[in-house]
Amino acid sequence: MEGQMHLSGQLSDWSIKDLLQIMQVTQKTGSLDIEGERRGRIHFRDGSVTGAELIGAKDSYLGSDRGGIGDILYVLSTLDDGSFAVGAADGPDGSAWSVEDVLADVDALKSLEGEVIDAGLFEAAGVRLVKNIDSPITIDPEDWGVLVSLVQPFTFSHLEERMGRGAAVRVFHTLHRLGVAEAIVGDEESGWLDGLSEDIARESGGQTLLEQVDEKEPEPESEREREPESGPDTEVQVEPAAAATSADSADRDKEHEDVVGVSAPASTTLTDGVYDEIRRLRSKVAEK
Repeated sequence: MEGQMHLSGQLSDWSIKDLLQIMQVTQKTGSLDIEGERRGRIHFRDGSVTGAELIGAKDSYLGSDRGGIGDILYVLSTLDDGSFAVGAADGPDGSAWSVEDVLADVDALKSLEGEVIDAGLFEAAGVRLVKNIDSPITIDPEDWGVLVSLVQPFTFSHLEERMGRGAAVRVFHTLHRLGVAEAIVGDEESGWLDGLSEDIARESGGQTLLEQVDEKEPEPESEREREPESGPDTEVQVEPAAAATSADSADRDKEHEDVVGVSAPASTTLTDGVYDEIRRLRSKVAEK
């Protein structure tokens, strides 16, 4: 086919940039195969780049637009050892970009890499977002996409387990206030966001989310009605009607009229002596 070119050699003699410029100057059509620590292929038509591939052990990453091509060439440009060969074109036959444009994208990525290295982030053991900033910041949509890609879906219960309920409520309310969170449709926790906002904004009329606690399940009826065994340290079931004489009951009734104290329902289990201690404390309050 007219315009095809056959060329091979070593990357130690020719850089990726050199090879791209040769293809452009000669205005040749073909596919440039790169073999080294990484493997790739760059496709040309009349000296312009039409696509690129980064070939892995299992899958290949295809670059069919300028951004994707630039990413692949950026990776391949780090190779300084290996071989190359130019053969018949077998790439896409659609849009094409000049070598200058794709190399400009590669140079831009290398510049960004330099800044990351200088900041000490490139080979750090780990990287996390700072907790405090000095002044308000504005995040562009493309930058926001970067942040979102780092955060996996999470639930309130998971955050509560890690940070505590109060901190988790504040985090979720902030996300809702900023309008940057959404419930996952079909998830068990779907709909928590709107409910959370309503609970926090509520000023009266029932418990807020911070006041809610898990209610204990009631004891089985059979456990509550079981008769205790006798003994000095045995827990006994207090029945107000039979716990004292009728005179004592009358006194207790009078105390109830004037004093708000500790009371024990019939289902409460108390140790011997505790009920008498409660009565004694309440009597002192009544005397005052």
